[in-house]
Amino acid sequence: MKKTPLLLVSLLLLSAVGINAQEVVILENTGRNFDRSATTSHGRERVLNEISRETQVPVATLKDQRKHTHLGYGGLFIANSLASATGKTFDEIAALKASGHGWGWIAKQNNVKLGPIVSRAHHVDKAIKKDHTKNATVAKTKKSKKAKKEKLYGKGHGSKHGHKNTYAYNASPHLQANSHPHGHGKGH
Repeated sequence: MKKTPLLLVSLLLLSAVGINAQEVVILENTGRNFDRSATTSHGRERVLNEISRETQVPVATLKDQRKHTHLGYGGLFIANSLASATGKTFDEIAALKASGHGWGWIAKQNNVKLGPIVSRAHHVDKAIKKDHTKNATVAKTKKSKKAKKEKLYGKGHGSKHGHKNTYAYNASPHLQANSHPHGHGKGH
C-alpha cells in the first residue's frame, strides 16, 4: 500500500518535469526564430523593437547586453524575462547561462514557471512574423504594379514617376493617330 502513493508522487513529478522540458524546448525554438529573423539589419531592428516592447528593456540596453554577453536575440529575451520573473539582474541570469546552465535549470532553481515566458515569446514571434509578412506583401505589391506598368508601356518608358502621357489612351488606333492633345481630330 505504501508503494502506491510513492508511485503517484513520482508520476506527478515526472509529468511536471516533462511539461517543463517541453516548455524549454518550445522557448529555445522560439528564440532561434528570433535569431533567424534578425539576419538582416531591418530584421534586427524589428526583433529588438519587439523584444523591447515585451520586456520593457530599451533597445539600446538590449544591444549593449548582446555585445557583452554574445547571447542570441532569443537568449536576450529569455534572460531578461527570467531576470524580471526572479528579481535578479540580467547580468546574474546571463552569468548562470554562461557557466553552462540551461534555461530550464535556471528557471527551476528560481521557482519560475516557464509557461508565461513561453506565451510572451510567442507574442514576440507572432509580431515579428506579422511585420515581416506585411513588409513582404508591400514589396510584392510594388513589384506587381511595376510589372503591370512595364507590360503596358514598355520598360524604361514614361516619366520619372512612371506615368506616360496618354491623352488618347482609350481612343481607337485610328483616332490615336489623328488625335490632338486637346481631343480635336486632325484638320479641325
